[in-house]
Amino acid sequence: MERIEKQSSFYSKLGRWTAFLTFTIASLIGLLHIFTGDSNYGFFGYFFFLSAFVINLTVLIFLLIKAPKSENPKKIYKGINWMLFNIPIAILYFGIGIYFIGIMRISIQNNTGKEISELVITGCETKEINALKNGDSKTVWISITGDCRIDLYYKDSQGEPQSETIISYVTSGMGQKLTYQIGNGEKGW
Repeated sequence: MERIEKQSSFYSKLGRWTAFLTFTIASLIGLLHIFTGDSNYGFFGYFFFLSAFVINLTVLIFLLIKAPKSENPKKIYKGINWMLFNIPIAILYFGIGIYFIGIMRISIQNNTGKEISELVITGCETKEINALKNGDSKTVWISITGDCRIDLYYKDSQGEPQSETIISYVTSGMGQKLTYQIGNGEKGW
């Protein structure tokens, strides 16, 4: 009897630990992708999502087979419930990942030595910044709606119009976070 109880406890822990570990790893990958903007985390997260799906499904089927044969199926069903709770979380994380690969987060930095004004960022979407003092930066979020380039237009300290290309080509799925220094070009691409 004690052996059967230990088996039920083991199967319950297997479900809980599988759910906990996949949730923790997915959360870590997602946070790293969001905060760093590194697309490698996005790709890694996608492949982790697929492998975690297979692992969780395998463990879930295994537990569903073992539970009815157990002396204490309630204990095993608790582990199964933990695993089932991960399904809506996985769907949410996948949706957040899809959102972030469709967004360019560009920090525009003014290191020209003078204030610039009337900044307009064009391309997939148009964003405007009234002015940037020397040393200031502003982050704009641009939705990637298809193939486009992202350009910057502004007036320098003498009021002369200037233009620069921030990114010459971007398309769906290329979303990331980068810093663009006016006059120096992009950093971190």
